[in-house]
Amino acid sequence: MSAIGNEKIDKYINDVCNRVKNKKVHKLIRVELLCHFDDIIEDCLDKGITKEDAINQAILRMGPSKVVGDDLNKTHKTNSDWLLLSITTILVSFGMFTLAFIQKNSPMNSLEYYPNLLGKSFFYLIISISISLLFIKLDYRKLKKYSKFIYAFSILSMVLAFFTTKTVNGAIGYIQIENFSFNLISINTLLLISALAGIFDNYDWSNKKHCFIGILLVIAPALIFIISPSLSDATIYLLSSFTIMIISGFKVRYLILTLSSLFAIFSAFLLSEAYRIERFFAFSNPSKDPSGAGWIYNQLSSLNLSAGILGQGNNLTSITLPEAHTDFVFTSIIYSFGWIAGIILLAVILGFIIRIGFIGANTKDSYGKLLVSGICSLFAVQFLLSILANLSLSPILSVNMPFISYGGSQLLINILSIAIINNVYKQRNTPLISTF
Repeated sequence: MSAIGNEKIDKYINDVCNRVKNKKVHKLIRVELLCHFDDIIEDCLDKGITKEDAINQAILRMGPSKVVGDDLNKTHKTNSDWLLLSITTILVSFGMFTLAFIQKNSPMNSLEYYPNLLGKSFFYLIISISISLLFIKLDYRKLKKYSKFIYAFSILSMVLAFFTTKTVNGAIGYIQIENFSFNLISINTLLLISALAGIFDNYDWSNKKHCFIGILLVIAPALIFIISPSLSDATIYLLSSFTIMIISGFKVRYLILTLSSLFAIFSAFLLSEAYRIERFFAFSNPSKDPSGAGWIYNQLSSLNLSAGILGQGNNLTSITLPEAHTDFVFTSIIYSFGWIAGIILLAVILGFIIRIGFIGANTKDSYGKLLVSGICSLFAVQFLLSILANLSLSPILSVNMPFISYGGSQLLINILSIAIINNVYKQRNTPLISTF
């Protein structure tokens, strides 16, 4: 007999579901419990037990509804990853404090150089959090089917940016709204990584045609980044894309071929302008041009060495260190607050990356694993390139430090990235039952 429609069984199931906070799994729980009831009742009836006694026996064998409900609630809980959110809050707070310090201690002749950094950052933060809150109840897995559309939209918006946006410091893609600006090109890094995670989930890399198409899908946006020109965005995007490709089953021998092609493209871009060659290689021998391309590397080394344990306070100016609030914010922190502050920040960053990596590694859903791994790579590459450049250990690619450097577009990307990761974490115990 079927347990469906029995008053006692319906009450039992309702009591169980009422104790499960994740309403998305109620339908699944009802189906599973009814199947269990049907099996037990059928077994009892085969033994000659009456229908009423069989139902009572089934309820007894299932156990108290309170216990079952509490156990299922633990199994299907959808709590946020408060550890990741706490670390992110620390990084954001660190960044806000640093920007406030830079703005407050700027000399009068530098106020134009640092116009209301803190106020603008709070505005960008509120906007970023507000947009992220829209994704709280969204199941990220429902976006997978739109991955190709998201990819196409990103490519189109990047191409249109060449004709519809402003150019700032030689880079295109800026949209200006009053005193606030957003970089349309940079925002697409997150969209592209999200799209590639969906496209490459269960991708057939063994098929030569599919492999060729997959490589083209990765290289095409990189070329747009390079033309924009934004070598930093191209580098960050490519390394994150390779992470997704490798995790999804891309062969190492094909990766070597792809890297060789990209190296040729990068070399052509580098050699196209003399100043790019000068800037790129100046870090290897800054003393060769101490007042030119090598000046910034010498300055970074000097400031870091003279910082001391507790720092030198508020005597850092835009003349001493240009872009102290963006590209060189890590050196600004070390010089102003000392190496203790720098080491603490490095420890927090390391914990941040490890936590995201842990979430990705423990995500059972293959799409979620690729998505989190790609975003983890986005953060890791940005932090690494920024730190190495600030320590004069790599060429300067003008990479902001996530959450720490000033930048509205980057803050929006970073907050949205955390929202996506948290969504993956929340849905880890929730099966995808329906799609839109």
